[in-house]
Amino acid sequence: MKKNLSSLAISTAMILVLSLTFAGTSQAAVEVKAGDTCKRLGTTTKVALTTYTCSLVKGKREWNEPWFQVLKKRAAFYRILPADIKAKGKLVFATDPTDPPFQFFSEGNNLIGAEIDLANAVGKVLGVKVEFVTSGFSAIIPGVEAGRFDASVSAFASTTARQKIVDFVTYFNSSRAFLYRKGTLPNIKTEEDLCGLKVGIPAGTTMATAIVGLSTNCTTAGKDAIAYSLYPDQATTVLAVRSGRADLTILSAHVSSWWQQNGDGAFEVLLRPTQGADFNGMVVRKGGLATAVQKAVQQLMDDGTFVTIFTKWNIEKLARTKAEINISTR
Repeated sequence: MKKNLSSLAISTAMILVLSLTFAGTSQAAVEVKAGDTCKRLGTTTKVALTTYTCSLVKGKREWNEPWFQVLKKRAAFYRILPADIKAKGKLVFATDPTDPPFQFFSEGNNLIGAEIDLANAVGKVLGVKVEFVTSGFSAIIPGVEAGRFDASVSAFASTTARQKIVDFVTYFNSSRAFLYRKGTLPNIKTEEDLCGLKVGIPAGTTMATAIVGLSTNCTTAGKDAIAYSLYPDQATTVLAVRSGRADLTILSAHVSSWWQQNGDGAFEVLLRPTQGADFNGMVVRKGGLATAVQKAVQQLMDDGTFVTIFTKWNIEKLARTKAEINISTR
């Protein structure tokens, strides 16, 4: 599980906003991660929502999660991997680590989250190593198209426009929510109430396109336009709301709820369950890789590993039961 920190700015922004990580988490000076050497077999230690067990791995004592330890390579899935993936022996995943609980940095600066766990599980089932490269969200799909990355886990919504460039393997549902400072917008109810507000949006997201139409609706109705600004990632967008540079942001419901729960009482959330309903999942390069990834994800669904991962991160209600290629709601 190799990690390349390709964007110091993203990591710094995440740390600035996350004086928070998970409430009640207390870390030692050196944070344990999977694969680290341990001493006594059977002992456990907890980091955020992850409980590691000291187990024997190829003759060495290492910290691992039991569900990951039991996963086995599926030879039939390995055989259908593209030749270049077999040759290099790894899948390179791009990720924007500002999207808790799917992918973010822990207090010990380790990359964690539901989709990080899932990507590692997919790699083990396929019989290849997994390498993560951090990237700004808007640069990920162009990077996959250009061949810099094989795939991405960044809670991407699958859309027909994006499917012209990359493939998708979908496995969870999402919808939108408003996130704003507590006590500042008592009368906000719908998208019509955004007129005249300062709204921060992460660049490259589906909301970055949708906000233009919402602002046009305001001016067509004779109201003030939405004063929207695009920010490089979710962490800096949330920081803009927290600091007052933006009145509000529109994020996925699960992400908005995470910030509210871990924001020391700073935020309120208004769920919009009928807005931005999407199928989400992995971005995968064109050329056949999606078939192998889909089979691996479906295997993890069938054997219970997928639900174990999503339950660990408290998002099991979002989980789908079928991994599908290139389906979308829009």
